[in-house]
Amino acid sequence: MLKSNLTFLPLLVLVLLTSACSSTSLKKLNAKVDEVVTQIKPEEPAEKSPPSPPPSPPPAARKAGQDLNLGIRNYEDGNYNTAASHFQNALGDDVLPVGEQVTAHKFLAFIYCVSGEKLACRGEFKKVLMLNPKFELSAGEAGHPIWGPVFREVQAEMGRKTRKN
Repeated sequence: MLKSNLTFLPLLVLVLLTSACSSTSLKKLNAKVDEVVTQIKPEEPAEKSPPSPPPSPPPAARKAGQDLNLGIRNYEDGNYNTAASHFQNALGDDVLPVGEQVTAHKFLAFIYCVSGEKLACRGEFKKVLMLNPKFELSAGEAGHPIWGPVFREVQAEMGRKTRKN
């Protein structure tokens, strides 16, 4: 509203000046301009609406996150077959953020290693390192007698591949 009124203000002043020059003194003209200017009120600031909640993730992403959490819980409880199913489901729709994909592949590698499936274990560790080439196991994980050496082998192999390229 203020901008639109200010747009017409110079035109109004010009009209008043031309009409005032013949019949009104300059003091009266200034008083008239002041009167018009005081009638122009600045717009009231719009009320701020409360911030909208962050968008909720799509159903597939929520499901994948739930599967990842269920996989971890089952892994910790020693239910490796159930855990592996949840990890595979979590990875299935390709909607997990990269960090969570790394977590799912890492746990799948652990499960395959302790199940004696060394090739599958190596494959999961390769996926981990492809997603995050700087990934490192925690000290406790790296010291595990079964998957620790497999991870280091894959890590060394992947390091050699990246140096060649």
